[in-house]
Amino acid sequence: MRARVVACFVAVLALVGTAAPAWAAPSTEVIQGQVLRLVSVADWDAASSLSTGTPVRWDVTVSAHAPDPGTVTLGLSADGDAALRVDVALCRDAWQQDVCPGGARTLRAGWEIPLDGAEVALTQMADTDVAYVRMSVALEPGVHEGSTSIRFHATGESESAVVGTGGGLAITGMSPVVPWILGGGAVLVVLGLLLAFVRGRRRPADADEDEEPEVEP
Repeated sequence: MRARVVACFVAVLALVGTAAPAWAAPSTEVIQGQVLRLVSVADWDAASSLSTGTPVRWDVTVSAHAPDPGTVTLGLSADGDAALRVDVALCRDAWQQDVCPGGARTLRAGWEIPLDGAEVALTQMADTDVAYVRMSVALEPGVHEGSTSIRFHATGESESAVVGTGGGLAITGMSPVVPWILGGGAVLVVLGLLLAFVRGRRRPADADEDEEPEVEP
């Protein structure tokens, strides 16, 4: 499941009290597109046995290499039957252990993420920046069973990338060369029609020139 960057949180244990985010054996996944790059780090082994009061930390680094200036929208979505509470913080520099140099910006705190599968936008970033997003995911108090999948979304001008169930890179637009290809094709079609028209006009004239004049008696 980790190879597909699956973030599936399964509630199977009883309430164990408040604890620091589990961070025992994190694994790293990298999704690289033509523009977007996501680096996801999380302890999915801990996530597969998530218990109430023991949050799991999930870090995602987002960067972009776009030909033209633009923005990237960051968001989350989830679906399942185990209610989750999510804290989301954004750092402009790489996290130093539990500290964000320069201070972190809180995007969500104690947020009960909707389980309808719809993406919820969290913030936007310039595609020239790098976003270091840190999430803490925990079960709602009183939840002891069920499962929920949670996904992180990054959407740019021409690409979108998703880390989570069915994670991967989805292209949401044409390649920059496609408009030129289509434009060139349109020019060729027009030239072809003009040539056909000119040839059609010349054929009757040529036929008239080839006919011998009639001699009246």
